[in-house]
Amino acid sequence: MEKDSGKDETDSGKDETICGDSVCGDSVCGDSVCEDSICEDRENIVSDKTLKDRTSSEKRFHRNVCWQRSYQRPEEKELIIALYGSLRDGLYNSRRFNLQNRSEFLGITKVRGYALYSLGPYPGVYPSEDSYVVAEVRRFSGKEQLEVARTIDYMELYGGYHREYVDLGIGEQKFRGFIYVYDEKPESERIDHGDWTKYLREKLKEN
Repeated sequence: MEKDSGKDETDSGKDETICGDSVCGDSVCGDSVCEDSICEDRENIVSDKTLKDRTSSEKRFHRNVCWQRSYQRPEEKELIIALYGSLRDGLYNSRRFNLQNRSEFLGITKVRGYALYSLGPYPGVYPSEDSYVVAEVRRFSGKEQLEVARTIDYMELYGGYHREYVDLGIGEQKFRGFIYVYDEKPESERIDHGDWTKYLREKLKEN
């Protein structure tokens, strides 16, 4: 996931204060929260509610709490990520994580096979053969940078995205990295040119 005013509001509670190893223990991710009554009851969050009766927030809570149990951090010694939303240079989460100084900028590329959607204050991508998304490619290496990348990873996966590995070309250089793809096909506005920053500029002009 990703956003300018982006994963800001939605992710305000999903930054380092939740993702750090010292916090992701019993109080949030541990078995004391993810007990059978929550994670293994796939049909009910609240005992007197069926799946179809649950509110969207209850469904999201159920998914996220259960997800935390199986979350595995990426443990590579170097991570290359294609960032297409608020983690792009100058936008909210890029500033929040200080990516300009805590990662290596490799360039801008088009990641083909995905369509870009507006989810309101932030975007999501979903597979689409005839589309592409404009992404900023960054490399994270070394202890400090990798911790930033893993915090971002937790934020994105918790927010309803998953990793998909893709080939990334920047000029003559070729990289293998991943992009965060929305878990469900969005029913919101599709951005045909695939560029979130361009989309934000267009919206500003309209206002």
